Amino acid sequence: MHDAPAATHAPGDRGLPTSAIAGLVAFGAYALLCPPASGMGDSSEFALVLAAGGVAHPTGYPLYTLGGHAFVAALHTLGVAYPFGAALWSAVGGGLAIGLLHALASLLVAPDATPGRAWRALATTVPIAVFALQPVVVIDATRAEVNAWSLAWGAGAAYAFVRIVRGIAAGRADDGRWRTRAAVAWGVVCGAGAAHHLTSVWVSLALTAAIVAALVRHRRFAARLAVVAVAAGLVPLAGDAWVAWRAWHPAAYQWHALEPSWTSVWQHLSAHAYRVFLGRFRPDAWERDLLRAHVYPFLAAGFPLLAVAALRARGADERIARWGLFAAAALATLFVFLYGVNDPSPYFLTPMGILVAAAAAGLATIPGLPSRAGTVALAAAAIIALWPIAYGVNDARAEFDATMAFERTIHSMWTAVPPDTAIVSWTDDRFNRLIEYQRFRGENTAATIITPDMLYVPAVRRDFIRRFGVDPAADTQFPAAAMGTTDEQAILARSRRELVDHLNAHTRVPVIIFDPAVPIVFRLRKPWEPEAPTSPSR
Repeated sequence: MHDAPAATHAPGDRGLPTSAIAGLVAFGAYALLCPPASGMGDSSEFALVLAAGGVAHPTGYPLYTLGGHAFVAALHTLGVAYPFGAALWSAVGGGLAIGLLHALASLLVAPDATPGRAWRALATTVPIAVFALQPVVVIDATRAEVNAWSLAWGAGAAYAFVRIVRGIAAGRADDGRWRTRAAVAWGVVCGAGAAHHLTSVWVSLALTAAIVAALVRHRRFAARLAVVAVAAGLVPLAGDAWVAWRAWHPAAYQWHALEPSWTSVWQHLSAHAYRVFLGRFRPDAWERDLLRAHVYPFLAAGFPLLAVAALRARGADERIARWGLFAAAALATLFVFLYGVNDPSPYFLTPMGILVAAAAAGLATIPGLPSRAGTVALAAAAIIALWPIAYGVNDARAEFDATMAFERTIHSMWTAVPPDTAIVSWTDDRFNRLIEYQRFRGENTAATIITPDMLYVPAVRRDFIRRFGVDPAADTQFPAAAMGTTDEQAILARSRRELVDHLNAHTRVPVIIFDPAVPIVFRLRKPWEPEAPTSPSR
């Protein structure tokens, strides 16, 4: 028996033009908030990778890179600087994500809906609007990063999943050709997720299990469908071949640890180096504040609302769809709590997005809310929501101003570095900002920019020996045992300083400490140079 009432509904599909408008509006807002300079975090690395068509840090993100390279290259021919073009690529991903989340919300509210058009519009738009302009979303949609595109994939996967389950409920799975097309489509979706970001596997597993449950319930599951889906998934996964090709044919800029060996390629694609973070949750102080204010409230409200929507859904198939979404959000959330990076907030974006989109369906099941009085209540909520939206915009402007202030500081310090052969050491992942100045502006190209940790990488170490005749990590090794301990930062700081001192003692070229936290640009004294005279005491 089929759950016809749930499957024959189409208002969500008729609302796609509205969803497209929502996505375009979001893109416009993000584009206006994109700074013309690279933002914090890995933004400089991604700007360089997209400009060069290279490979980013593990897992390489080949689909993001290939699409982004074409995008920023096209904009650059129109006079757009690479850092700004890279940020706009994230704005495109953010706009697509919001449009898809609105479409998902419209799709989910439809089967339970007897409310009027105004109620449905408010129920689907207000939560999405608040989510679209909350700081975690805005930050990653306005700087060169992969996370806005991860959110877009998650929203698209959830939308495709609901459509497939609805098709099965409507009896379309009785048609073998439809089942094959659905298997191909779902395989491509899951493969694209894996080729973009490995964390997508948790969402894919939960939603795939729910699709299988729906097929089994209707006695339409066949092993052939799994084979078709896997084969289809290999098509987007072929993007990983780009990482392998670049290992033997390096771009002008790419991740320094990628070497021309299949072991290196596999370790890059599987994020082997990041396994050290598994099994703990250790956000830094700034991130803990961000999580409390802008992540945990969405999780605390979203999971109960989605559970209510699942419990009150009409028909077994609709319950399968909603519990599938619940499981996807729960698995993705659980993974973040077991992944101990210091900035975990972006990894919550996909589960948050799914929960926000599903909130409309949960609201629709609350007795009395889908009514004229409920419409008035939602309209009032929309007015109240102007405050967090305004807060999000203000926070985004503050991020913009901070990025530009940091840019002025960094560039001012960079101009203080003598334009000559030198080793410039910046103990921060943002050292790529200085490489941007060299490659995009042609400034001080004689300098060698390093961050100490990278000198333990075999490929970088060999290149350094070739250029300077000195083994930068002689008699030292990276303190891997310190990772994850309470003394991690102190041990790493000591190790880095020892390595830089070793470089300074065994190279003839100047070694310059570049530290914006102080801020200071300081040339280390060589051991054979006399100490600077001290002023006589008074």
